[in-house]
Amino acid sequence: MKKVLLLGDYLSPAWHPLRGVDDEIVRILEGFDVTICEEYPYLTLAQMKEYDLIVNYIDAFDRRAGSDFAGELIGYVAGGGALLSLHASIIASSQPEVEELIGASFTGHPPQEVLTYQYAGAHPIMKAVETFAIDEEPYQFEMDNLAKVSMIMEYVYKGEKYPAAWLRGYGKGKSCYLQMGHSVASFKNEGFATLLRRSALWCVGEL
Repeated sequence: MKKVLLLGDYLSPAWHPLRGVDDEIVRILEGFDVTICEEYPYLTLAQMKEYDLIVNYIDAFDRRAGSDFAGELIGYVAGGGALLSLHASIIASSQPEVEELIGASFTGHPPQEVLTYQYAGAHPIMKAVETFAIDEEPYQFEMDNLAKVSMIMEYVYKGEKYPAAWLRGYGKGKSCYLQMGHSVASFKNEGFATLLRRSALWCVGEL
């Protein structure tokens, strides 16, 4: 059974608490051995290496996770680990090297509304993922041109397409980012749940 470490914030989130989301992620990742950790700032590389995949739902990166954690996380992925980052976990402006690891930086978002998510590129993950819609925050990004990401999904906002899900290699490891995940309701959407599960399977080499 593949081991997953889920990172997030119960007591100090700004907008995206792990409470409730944790149960949905455990449900979606049935068959994985999921461990939940809120004390991520103190994780060491040795501890991270015990897991096949780290799922990043951190909401308080700039307030809680300093350069020590960033360095350990980057070392984990570069050494062959896998990182699956969701929604606000990309907001790490205090550590631009983590943004580089994910493949983009967050620039802001207009008001939340129902967004349609659709295919953007061929990949094994997408073989069972269909178009879906969720009431979500339309996160927008500045893509890292040096990251060489593979875009697999986009969302449509005001008639234009924006990046929503992408993959990249980093050293010997893998990094995947999914823009969805604002609230528990997002994870109850079967389209997103399928994307999340298949992304996790790809991260651990089972897809």
